[in-house]
Amino acid sequence: MRRLPFAYLVISALALFLCLSGALRAPAAEIDDSNLFVEAFNAYQKKDYLLAIDKVKQLTQMFPDTPLKDVSLLLLARSGLKAGDNTLAARTVNQFTTEFPTNPLRSSIEDELLVLGTRLHKGEKLQENKVLHMAAVKMRNEQLAIERAIAEKQEQERQARLKAEQERIAREKAELERRERERIAAEKTAKEAIRAATAITLENSRVALAGQNGTLPFVIANNTQNSEEYILETSAPAEYGALLSGEATPGTATNRVTIGPGRSFKGVIAFHIPSDRVDGERREMALKVASARFSDVVLSSETLVTTSAPLVRVVARPASRKITPGGQISYRMTVLNIGSETARDLTVRTTLPPQFEFPEAENPQFHREGTDTLSFRIDALETGRMAEYHLNLRVRGDSRNGQEVRCRIEVANGQLQRTETFASSVATVQAN
Repeated sequence: MRRLPFAYLVISALALFLCLSGALRAPAAEIDDSNLFVEAFNAYQKKDYLLAIDKVKQLTQMFPDTPLKDVSLLLLARSGLKAGDNTLAARTVNQFTTEFPTNPLRSSIEDELLVLGTRLHKGEKLQENKVLHMAAVKMRNEQLAIERAIAEKQEQERQARLKAEQERIAREKAELERRERERIAAEKTAKEAIRAATAITLENSRVALAGQNGTLPFVIANNTQNSEEYILETSAPAEYGALLSGEATPGTATNRVTIGPGRSFKGVIAFHIPSDRVDGERREMALKVASARFSDVVLSSETLVTTSAPLVRVVARPASRKITPGGQISYRMTVLNIGSETARDLTVRTTLPPQFEFPEAENPQFHREGTDTLSFRIDALETGRMAEYHLNLRVRGDSRNGQEVRCRIEVANGQLQRTETFASSVATVQAN
């Protein structure tokens, strides 16, 4: 089963409000889509899936036009799946793929969710996963949680002992089978000996940062009694620029090696994760080793490389949806990081529409760039946290009645050298 991208969001706690230098706090009792999403996300991290479902539903009901709708739908689908509500999970993932057909987060959707969505689309009636549902209900009942937690811990310990015993037996069996295969290989032809006695060691998975270089160490062991020559090849997405090289000569391309009897070759697959990869994106990488003497003797090993990156969103909402010529308007700007890595070196630029004037004295945290562009910097925004700013503007007296006004917000990530653009909620000019 495909792993959840949120599994890489390893955080000890989520702060509901974070104010960086110069930021102003909003009233604690105020409810908005940013707070609701963080509460739902926090509940999901604590495995309280029913609470996560309630919070996301509350968010979508109160804020149907929220710019967090795509990530909210994914969180609702995953919570439904974890809570055993397969119908909710399937319906929600189908809604996501319908409303966001080009969203890059589609690559992070788990196979299990996609299969449920396909089954529901075909008219199949999905059954509830009662085991997961009971576990979700248990999390909502504090008294039962204490008793069930003790029993669950005992069962986990029993399962762990059972698993450890099974793994011990499996290791002993694998060792016996390996010795038997080596004994038989010694009696067979040279081709069979190469196939049976050449071993490839490659990590099962690797997490790498977007915009950074990564490596996958590997070992090729020649356990035959002869010196063998091998042709090496790697397959990876073209944009990763994967390069095979020896451990002793990094950066030097290597596609053919000779390994003495009983010796090993240590090498690395070097690659670069493009800066535009989304958090949780997975790509397959493989190492193929072929005998130079026998082209049909080929061994291979595959692994998954998962991108770890910040995922920044901006919500800009005016205090009132109706504005008057000559009046004032205040925007609450919230910058969220819901990725698995800290977002660094952020520059947030706001382009004002012609209906607004910028009083610098009332906005000391903003810097003017040109006539209609304002900016502020965020040095670091940790995963699962948000920063809030308030922007006070004046409405020009010549603004026409009925005009719909939006601000354009651009977030430039200096660390990843990429830019994302968001729009504020709409405000409408209404004459007195």
